[in-house]
Amino acid sequence: MARAVAWKKVKKAAEGDAEARRDLVDATIGDLWALAMRLTRRPEEADDVVQETYARVLSVLHTLEPTGPFEGYLARTATNLVVERWRRRRLEVGLSESLAAPAAMEPWQSVAAKEEDQRRLAAVWASIQKLEPAPRAAVILFYAHGESCEGIGRILQVPVGTVKTWLHRSRNQVRERAEILLRREPAIGRTPAEDGR
Repeated sequence: MARAVAWKKVKKAAEGDAEARRDLVDATIGDLWALAMRLTRRPEEADDVVQETYARVLSVLHTLEPTGPFEGYLARTATNLVVERWRRRRLEVGLSESLAAPAAMEPWQSVAAKEEDQRRLAAVWASIQKLEPAPRAAVILFYAHGESCEGIGRILQVPVGTVKTWLHRSRNQVRERAEILLRREPAIGRTPAEDGR
C-alpha cells in the first residue's frame, strides 16, 4: 500500500493548487480502484465509482477535518456510492419484475402477496439505510454480494471479529426497525386497527 497522503497536501489541494490535486489522485488511485473492484466486481462500474468518488471528495476538500487518513474519506465515499448504486438497482429490478408479470397469471390474492413482500422488503431496506456506513457496507457485502467475513475485513480494513460484531448487531437493529416500520404502515387492504390485532 502507498504511503499515506499528508494532510498538508490535502490543504494545498483545497486551496486550489492543481498540482496538489493531481498528486492526491496519483497517490490514491491504485488503492481506490482496487477497493471499487472488490465492491463492484466489474471494471467499468469500478471506473465509474472511482471517478464519482474523486468528484465528490475533491468538491468538499475544504470541509474535511484531519481526524483520520485522507484515504479513509475516499474509501467511505466509494463504499457509500456502491451501496447507493446497489439500492437503485434493487428497486429497479423489483419494479420491472412487478410490471413484467403477466396479469392473466396473477389473481388478486397473489398480487396482494407480492405487494406485501415488497412492503416488507422496503421496510428492511429502509432499516439497512439507517445503519452506520461501515456496518451497512458489511451487511451489503455479506448478504447481497455473498462476501465472506474475512473478505469483508480485507475490503473494509478491519478485523474479522469487528465484521462479525457488525453483522450480528446490524441484523438485530434491522429486524427491530423493520418491525416498527411495518406496524406503522398497515398491510394492503387492512386498516391499522386490524393490523394491531
